[in-house]
Amino acid sequence: MMDRKIITLCLLFWVVAGNAQTSKTRINGYGHIDFTYEQENGASDAFMNIGEHDLFITSTFTKNISFLSEMVVKPSSGSSLGFVPAIERARIKFRYFKNHSIIVGRMHTPVSYWNDVYHHGRVFFPTIDRPLAFSYFTPIHVIGLRLQGQNLGKLNFGYDVVIGNTTTTGLIFDNSTAPSVTVAAHIKPKDQMRIGFGLFHENYEHEDLSGHSHSHGSNMPSEKTGFSLINFSFANFGEKVHVLNEFSMNITNTDSLGLAENFSNYIYLGIPIKERFIPFIGFDFLSVDDSDLLNMGQFRSKYILGYRHEFTPLINIKTQVEYYDNNISHMAREESKLEFKIQVAYGF
Repeated sequence: MMDRKIITLCLLFWVVAGNAQTSKTRINGYGHIDFTYEQENGASDAFMNIGEHDLFITSTFTKNISFLSEMVVKPSSGSSLGFVPAIERARIKFRYFKNHSIIVGRMHTPVSYWNDVYHHGRVFFPTIDRPLAFSYFTPIHVIGLRLQGQNLGKLNFGYDVVIGNTTTTGLIFDNSTAPSVTVAAHIKPKDQMRIGFGLFHENYEHEDLSGHSHSHGSNMPSEKTGFSLINFSFANFGEKVHVLNEFSMNITNTDSLGLAENFSNYIYLGIPIKERFIPFIGFDFLSVDDSDLLNMGQFRSKYILGYRHEFTPLINIKTQVEYYDNNISHMAREESKLEFKIQVAYGF
């Protein structure tokens, strides 16, 4: 299975790269190396690891038709080699009128700023880690059809409407459920500022929800489940201050327990010193209602203190201290963890 995945990725790369003679093709790579020291429940541990390595390909066939591919090799404890390949994105974009486009393929859902703007290259992340919501709420990928508009009017208005597969099964229709729907809009009133709103919804009815990438509960529901996510984001990466705030409200609905309302908020504040030296702080929390059968009742918070040194736009080093305070109500357990991390992130 591992060999088959590698061969598939190599063939896809060969097909795309082979079109370079008749189209404008650009190939970039991104990766990172991490060191972590952690203390948890009186025990300490330290380790290094090689993180995701990303082959990022863009190709322009005509002035209105383009292709984007993102292929990642990432660590996996389930692989004999320790790594597995994955096609994170593969999409074709057709600009049919001015700044309005149709996109088809596998893509990131544009429900939040982070998931829409950043790809898997950690060199572009403001911090070492993604927000906590990515491990529980955020639907990261979807395969489907996307209508998009960019930089419209004086406020640089943008919109996205995506209809695609459900994240539980990978199918457009399964057990009479509707496809997932994403609706998002944003404005960019000035350079480096973006204010946005996103909504994601899907229904599913499946006896096994282990395919849901954000299922952390041990008691998976075997009933019809509605899953909705609302996101508000504000980003401003100006010369004097960097601010990113992502607020999400997640609602799940099951026949047995009804509505469960969950919340998360991630805030990052950085102060650029001579552009390349950026100390930062952050706070991240996630709250899951006890009525949620998907992720189960819990409250998690993370406090962040860090520093990012940008040698160039394509290589930086981040140091970060993180303190986690977790109250896992469905297991009647409280736990805390302290981590010190160093990450070297690079691109070429």
